[in-house]
Amino acid sequence: MTTLARMNQKGEYKRTVLVVENDDFMRSLIADSLESAGFDVATASNGLDAKRLMSSVDPDAIILDIDLGNGPTGLDVAAQITITNPEVGIVFLTDLPDPRFAREKHEVKKNQAYLNKKLLADSVTLVEAIEAVLLESGVEEFRHDTLIDRPLSNLTRTQLEILKLISDGKTNQQIADIRGRSLSATESAVTRTLEELGIAKDAEANVRVAATRKYLDAISANRN
Repeated sequence: MTTLARMNQKGEYKRTVLVVENDDFMRSLIADSLESAGFDVATASNGLDAKRLMSSVDPDAIILDIDLGNGPTGLDVAAQITITNPEVGIVFLTDLPDPRFAREKHEVKKNQAYLNKKLLADSVTLVEAIEAVLLESGVEEFRHDTLIDRPLSNLTRTQLEILKLISDGKTNQQIADIRGRSLSATESAVTRTLEELGIAKDAEANVRVAATRKYLDAISANRN
């Protein structure tokens, strides 16, 4: 895309945003909002399309969902962009309270925004987050992943991983095998995780049901 093609009628530079979202309705809604705010917008429904579009679209910023279905996740796309196109501003827009809930490890960088869809009241916040990452100023105001009261914020990544495995119905032995740890170490880790959740260790089945409920509530947490 040429510089001329990215000028508006007033001769002002129109910035381009690539929206990567696998939900058709949400992708269209975001694109319409950003176009109304004066951005040129391109869209992709998955990580592979996003990677292909990066060179042809040459975006100034990218809006990334994390869970994009099969194939690369939004975190995969972000990892590549920070290497090949470090000048591109990144705004994560996701249902996950923070990256600990994702299937791969990722640390959101200081110049990247992280917005929870369930905490986003309107499109103005999204536009302001884009401006912040482009200017690399005030980004900390758009970091829902660092909120003290976010779901399960008191758990470490390891404890959250253990909680997810419990919610998947895994036994302590299966958790030990999956994580490559001894059974005794795993039992201690499970106990510490349950203690952090404030779950009393009564009958084993009841404990696991309570832990599973905590995890599922965190994933589906919503605020009005």
